[in-house]
Amino acid sequence: MMLFKSTLLLLGVGFAAAQSISSGCTSALVSIAGSPDSACLNPSALVQLVLTNSSTSVVPVIDTWLTGLCALGPCSNSSLQAVFTNLTAGCPTELQALGLPTNNSNSVTYLQAAYPTIRQVLCLKDTSANELCATEDLTQVQNVTGTLTTSNIASVVGEISAGNQSIPQSVTCGNCSKAAYTIASKNFPDLISGTKNETQATCGSSFTDGQTPSGIEETASNSTSTSGSGSGSGNTGGAARLDVSSLNIGLSMVIAVSSVFAFFA
Repeated sequence: MMLFKSTLLLLGVGFAAAQSISSGCTSALVSIAGSPDSACLNPSALVQLVLTNSSTSVVPVIDTWLTGLCALGPCSNSSLQAVFTNLTAGCPTELQALGLPTNNSNSVTYLQAAYPTIRQVLCLKDTSANELCATEDLTQVQNVTGTLTTSNIASVVGEISAGNQSIPQSVTCGNCSKAAYTIASKNFPDLISGTKNETQATCGSSFTDGQTPSGIEETASNSTSTSGSGSGSGNTGGAARLDVSSLNIGLSMVIAVSSVFAFFA
């Protein structure tokens, strides 16, 4: 539930910030998108958002992006560092608009530690519906809020963040969210334990029992990424020692690195 809300919020903010990027950032993104280091993030699929009509749902494009991303091997730590370094150098103003640090040497460590868990969650699939959990949840949100488009997703997310628009209970407490919570609680136990009481009050005690619901499977490819070199990011070693700000920075950077590519053209 926490990861889904955070991801939705950052997608909205990311789209809003990306639509007004500077020429310097545009040049940096063109370079990054063509680099082998970014291939593991499947940036080319997000470029299709540029061609998406402002009144057309972005959910199918996001689904295509995630489906391709999940089929690729995980980014290596060196690839994440290269993308992070080039992005922070080329787009400092845009990253600041997202509330992200541009000169914190610890940020890339947070990104590398949080990335495997975030990728794991984004690649969850509901086999009964035969679609990714992210697609399923965004569709359910869209059914309540109206079509999510490139022109309104930031404002819709703002309404959700302000409490003026509710996320359906089927999303916040559904099987997909429970699976995401289970993954997060295993990889970040110190962090997630602080949300247990609140989560149980909202979704019931069974939501936090540590079990993955039937019909939810992980689709993230575990094959070694061919982009970059160095150790891969397919494990969560050391991640449990991160605090809330560390996970938020890592999550923010993954979303920023991905969503901002959509508007570089």
